[in-house]
Amino acid sequence: MPHRPWLRPLLIWILGGLALALAVSLCFLLTPFMGGRRAFWLVAPRYIRLTAWAFGIRRELEGWEALPEAIRDGSQAALFIGNHASLFDPPLMISTLPCRPVFIAKRELARVPFLGWVIWLADFIFIDRDQRGAAKHSLEKAAARIREGQSIVAFPEGTRSRDGKLLPFKKGVFNLVLATEVPVVPFAIEGGLDILPKHTWRVSGGPYRIRVGEPLDPSRYADRDALLKAAEGAVASLMASSRP
Repeated sequence: MPHRPWLRPLLIWILGGLALALAVSLCFLLTPFMGGRRAFWLVAPRYIRLTAWAFGIRRELEGWEALPEAIRDGSQAALFIGNHASLFDPPLMISTLPCRPVFIAKRELARVPFLGWVIWLADFIFIDRDQRGAAKHSLEKAAARIREGQSIVAFPEGTRSRDGKLLPFKKGVFNLVLATEVPVVPFAIEGGLDILPKHTWRVSGGPYRIRVGEPLDPSRYADRDALLKAAEGAVASLMASSRP
């Protein structure tokens, strides 16, 4: 097992936690003047980039310029789907993707002090996976947000991979695609497992690369399962195309 530092990440977690409290407080102070979402996007990406820099994480984005301009500038909603390797995936994507997507997050996160508050402030979509009725309502809310033009990021594996291998995709998010008929943009995260694997707090700096692929048009697939297999294959292909 490779050696992982402990002193530097410990200090950064402590200072980062204090900075998070200040950042959340600033968001709430700005909310009456500019709204919760705008306050979040003003403060959160800057806080995340600073924290990533402190940990020694180098963010990279590949393939973005090849996407249609409407997706890049946020005027066309899209559903971004890809592999889930690290606890850092959502914040690093927030600070890296220019189109300001929101996430479908587990409802348990809403109860986490500061983190849950700022996720609520940003109007992310919480889903209760243990209650089918509540989960269905959350997906209906997500569909309404997409129709309003909001891009969303989801991890169809449903959990973080322990070894970096792609887990089978779950079907729920693809019902959302069929309900909205928006493009599906596959992506692959490279480096997340090395930076912060599951079941450790000891962050190791290094490159964190988001590789974006060609959008999939849902109308070209016969049904949900066909689209799921195509999306799963596209993500797997992007993961396999890692740099030497």
